[in-house]
Amino acid sequence: MKKLSISSIMRLVLLSLIISLFFACSSSGGKKQSIKDEWVIPTQYQNIPIEQIKSQIEITEYKTMKGAATNAGTELMTREGYNSLIKGGGKVPAETPKNKAAREALAAYTNKLISLEGVIKQYGTQKNSPLDIKEREPGKYEIWFCDKTRKPCRYQALLLYSGLEGKGNTLFTHDNVIRFWGVMLGEEIIELRINENIKRYPKIVVIDLEVIE
Repeated sequence: MKKLSISSIMRLVLLSLIISLFFACSSSGGKKQSIKDEWVIPTQYQNIPIEQIKSQIEITEYKTMKGAATNAGTELMTREGYNSLIKGGGKVPAETPKNKAAREALAAYTNKLISLEGVIKQYGTQKNSPLDIKEREPGKYEIWFCDKTRKPCRYQALLLYSGLEGKGNTLFTHDNVIRFWGVMLGEEIIELRINENIKRYPKIVVIDLEVIE
């Protein structure tokens, strides 16, 4: 039997390592969480009649949610040429005590049932600007919701809604008033287009939704 040389053995070992690394990368890529998972209703609220869900709602007024619609800017988010993320020109550390308290306060509502009535935010300031609705995957929508009114849309929430496929931002109309019932998932942090402030808003997965008008 012919013996392999040391150089041949080394080449085989190197080839094995490369193949192992390739499959490891492929495997880790396959494990990446699908964005569909965000639209899954928490287990404790699955297969429960909607009337029972509605009878157990804990949050019915946006303004009762501590930590919602608060400043979430940190010094780490500061961009070149932009001096401050807070009114008055003060610098923001990695997280101010006030911001930390707001974050923890909003997190305390996670998994609680919520129902609000309002309209869909517009993506822009013009009267005919499109609604702020994005269909991330067929039938999986991100909807920016305004509590009660969009003039101004001060109290916002990100709704994760499952509906008809292919509707895009025409899923609802500008005149529609909606009421939803859903579950608090946590926070969504965005930069406001108007003043570049970094704000914290509730993120909610919708169980049921009705068009009131």
